Amino acid sequence: MNDWLFNAGLVGLVNILKKAGDEALLDVKDYYVEFDTQLLEQFEEKYFNYFIETYKETLPWFKIVSYEKEIIHHIGTDYEHFDENALKTLNEYVQKTLKNNLKKDSFVAAYPLVDDERDVIAMGNQIEMISLKKGEQISDVLTQIKETHEKIQPIIAYCNRDDAKKYLAAKNVIYTIIKIAWNGVCFLNPQTKIKDMYVDYRQYFLEPAQVYFDASKKKYKYNCFNCGDLINDNSNVMSFLNAIGFDVGKKTSHVWAFNNDIALCPLCKLIYSCVPAGMTYVYNRGVYINENQRLSRAIRINENLKNHILESHVMNTTTTYKGMITAFNEQFQINLKYELADVQLIQSELIKKGKNEKILYKFSLFAKHMIEVFYNSRDILKILEKAGYEIGPKKAKIYFSVYEQVIERIFNNQNLFTLIHKLILYKLTDPQNCYYQTYHITSILEMNTEILKGVGAVENIEKEVIKRANSSGYYLREAYKSKGAKDKLNGISYRLLNALKTNNINMFMDTVLNCYLYTQKSVASIFLETFEDEEHFKSIGYAFVTGLIEGKENDKPNGGNN
Repeated sequence: MNDWLFNAGLVGLVNILKKAGDEALLDVKDYYVEFDTQLLEQFEEKYFNYFIETYKETLPWFKIVSYEKEIIHHIGTDYEHFDENALKTLNEYVQKTLKNNLKKDSFVAAYPLVDDERDVIAMGNQIEMISLKKGEQISDVLTQIKETHEKIQPIIAYCNRDDAKKYLAAKNVIYTIIKIAWNGVCFLNPQTKIKDMYVDYRQYFLEPAQVYFDASKKKYKYNCFNCGDLINDNSNVMSFLNAIGFDVGKKTSHVWAFNNDIALCPLCKLIYSCVPAGMTYVYNRGVYINENQRLSRAIRINENLKNHILESHVMNTTTTYKGMITAFNEQFQINLKYELADVQLIQSELIKKGKNEKILYKFSLFAKHMIEVFYNSRDILKILEKAGYEIGPKKAKIYFSVYEQVIERIFNNQNLFTLIHKLILYKLTDPQNCYYQTYHITSILEMNTEILKGVGAVENIEKEVIKRANSSGYYLREAYKSKGAKDKLNGISYRLLNALKTNNINMFMDTVLNCYLYTQKSVASIFLETFEDEEHFKSIGYAFVTGLIEGKENDKPNGGNN
């Protein structure tokens, strides 16, 4: 194992061979993997098959052939359940999925490789959309619907051919997955003369590595920039890796004395080509967890991440965080606490502006105590998944996920007091747009105690303290209600929040004591602990205000953005 990019390639290489059924022949060590070079025979087939099968349901090819189930269902039921919704689905399929994809350049480039001379573009152009005229029913256009299905079936049959799937789906993964990691060489070289991407990959990446294995390296005088092994020349550069390498011919000033020594051995180059198989990609965004203590652990944690993200078919901030935390928690259960180490999260994104494309990488570092926080707070995180709030004008409201904001603060090694303050304030000022309940806030406070313990800010604060302080606020609120003075609670809550924000314990306690004097109740003993330190003061204070605020009547029943 080495840097994160090489580690991702190594994990990708193992993933490809495992997918091909070669797992039993792999010997995964702590920092490397051993296997017989015979496993690299027909590796180009294994390479593309991995991407096709892993991302199958996201590919345009699959979206074309998957409609076959719909046709079979309606034929089997004699179109008894074919309604206007089914017609809408059919028209969208014909226009957006079938015709649109069949004309794409990537599909057109693959047709000559398929051993079938039918013109599927012309076949698709013969299919027209079906619309209901005023007063017409589905029964009036049923003949047209059946004819349309009959025209679609040969196209699906064409795409379902083994060689059609092999090349059409391969073109899909090249431009939706592989291109995000590397570009400009092999089948992604616009000037390549080899039409078959399988042959191109074999000749460019695989065969040079196989020759390198058997070559005598006694006369080699250069060294691989990555692994240090001897190489014959510096022709294998890293410029094909997006946002990593550079064109050594045009930018000689990037290296010492204008003499490039950044070159790879053919084996490292082959491994770097497997980076897309190590990362997880959905819709131009990728993610990889660089766990560099053990290769087996890196494989497992990224596999868990991949499974979670691909199950949702979406990669946004929430699904990435959920997948990552699920992977961390499973890893925490497998490994003892003292075996944990800091890990790195790498996120990539393909940004398109007109015809220009740019790859951006974002790096985050997770301290091991934060992984413990995730594990110890796993039940709380589930509670927060649907919590959120909206802000902005009525017709342009923006939704914010509480779950995402909690995770982002933890990733940035921040405590949650500022978020807690904001959530209580929103609950006071605009409860109708708050998709969370007061127990969500107390749950975040409990999670915050785990963070404070992890960074050594406090030692003896317990979750029970949060519950006692929250209960004290609740009972004081009830006392105000019994005196018919509940309208005073909002103003009191604002004063308490201001005291907490400015860390003014005297202002806070003056307000609390006046409240208890007004209700003629004894002061809760929990407030004696506010004098221990700032963290105790804020934890108890915010829990108390959470119990005190009005908001229960306005809580959303689902507690989320449903």
